[in-house]
Amino acid sequence: MSHLMPQRHWGLWMRMHEPLGLSLRTQFVVHFWANWHMLLQWRDLVTSSLFALIPTAAMALALWTLKPFRRGGVLDFATTDGSTLLLAGVAIIVPWLAVQHLFFVYAMQRWYAPYVRRELVRRGTPMCERCGHRLPPSPPTACPECGIPLQQESKAVSG
Repeated sequence: MSHLMPQRHWGLWMRMHEPLGLSLRTQFVVHFWANWHMLLQWRDLVTSSLFALIPTAAMALALWTLKPFRRGGVLDFATTDGSTLLLAGVAIIVPWLAVQHLFFVYAMQRWYAPYVRRELVRRGTPMCERCGHRLPPSPPTACPECGIPLQQESKAVSG
């Protein structure tokens, strides 16, 4: 399945589409079917999951290789006081959480958001499936936000 590359959005949270004012029930249904369609595309599911887990794997490898908490190590539990261990734990966990969050947001934006946008289009919401820009009822030939020709987009979705 070909991907429509999402618009670059480097905020701290993903932008799947412009605010639509959907009811909670409609949001649930849209995300349920978006998840369902993504589950049917196992490559997207596996790729996004593996990408989102890169920081966790890197952290595990670093802790396994460096072994800072081993006996006789820099942060030996038997000889290091609790405040130092707490400070070291925070110094390790906080940057990891920040990096993990950025990887997760990118994975959601790259692999999951197109499914949400496609489901919204299926339900009659005129929007660009690439960037999530809401379109007028009679759509233009190209998205005013990202410039993708809308005819190409409809062929990519149906094909």
